[in-house]
Amino acid sequence: MAFHLDRTYGLKADYWYYPETNMSNAAKKLFMQSIPDIETQEFLDRSNNIANNYFWQTVRNLGVMLLGTVYSKTDINGMTGFGNMYLFSEQQFAKFLGIDQTSWSPINKKVLDLGAGNGDITEHMRPFFQDVYATELSLKMQKRLKSKGYTLLDAVNWSDTDIKVDLITAFNLLDRHYSPQKLLNDLWKVAHRSKCNVIVSLVLPVSHYVEFNPNGKSTRPDNYLNVQGRSFADHVHHMILNVFKPANFRVVRWTRLPYLCEGDMSHSAYYLPDGVFLLEPIDPSTAPVEIVEEDQSPKTKTPESGHSEL
Repeated sequence: MAFHLDRTYGLKADYWYYPETNMSNAAKKLFMQSIPDIETQEFLDRSNNIANNYFWQTVRNLGVMLLGTVYSKTDINGMTGFGNMYLFSEQQFAKFLGIDQTSWSPINKKVLDLGAGNGDITEHMRPFFQDVYATELSLKMQKRLKSKGYTLLDAVNWSDTDIKVDLITAFNLLDRHYSPQKLLNDLWKVAHRSKCNVIVSLVLPVSHYVEFNPNGKSTRPDNYLNVQGRSFADHVHHMILNVFKPANFRVVRWTRLPYLCEGDMSHSAYYLPDGVFLLEPIDPSTAPVEIVEEDQSPKTKTPESGHSEL
């Protein structure tokens, strides 16, 4: 896929949008191929300019060194504006949801973004929704979200409100949450009540790390995601069958996107492989019995280019 990007600034983009190894049949039939676009290139260009600004990088390094004695990395980024992230463009988001931008109206539509950080990724959803709700545990990041006009909900007890929305998103939160199972339960509870879909993304293979833990200072979660294997494709397979299905979610489709972060003096940008899943809540009392074969990876790795509309 590297030929779709003119400038990757030393990053290898061959597998930014497709797994390095063969997918299982269960994963392949739900896969939607994403492609880079102009917004992806623009983020890389801005990141490279920032990385090459010696004065700015010197100020950043000094600031991080001084503030790091008191604040967490997330709080520091919230105060300084460092470490901006990029996951998808408006066009990529619309394609993933099956939205026709020529006829779509944001009027009376609501989205809830959990663990929204500084709101950089959330901003790409704003054109599609009239009201944007968000949660965030970092107090410094909360200030940034409020400055952008988002309505903040309690970061721990958000599911206990009576809010109903048209979409819930949890970008790169599940593997950073102190209790992934609680998050999945809360997502299902609110999505089922709202009759809406959920987008969950996380870096694969899974690596748990908890920065904000209301139950203490441990960086380990209370429970772990039931995934096996070492490859991105292995973990996609187990997320579909061993994580989302037992949590009463049907995977509508999934895609792979580069989770990009602004660079520093060492690198123009940083990249992690993200699996992005569109989930539909299923009522276990009415859902039909489904037989899923524990299949092996296919011999070919030709992606399915089309996807069904919501």
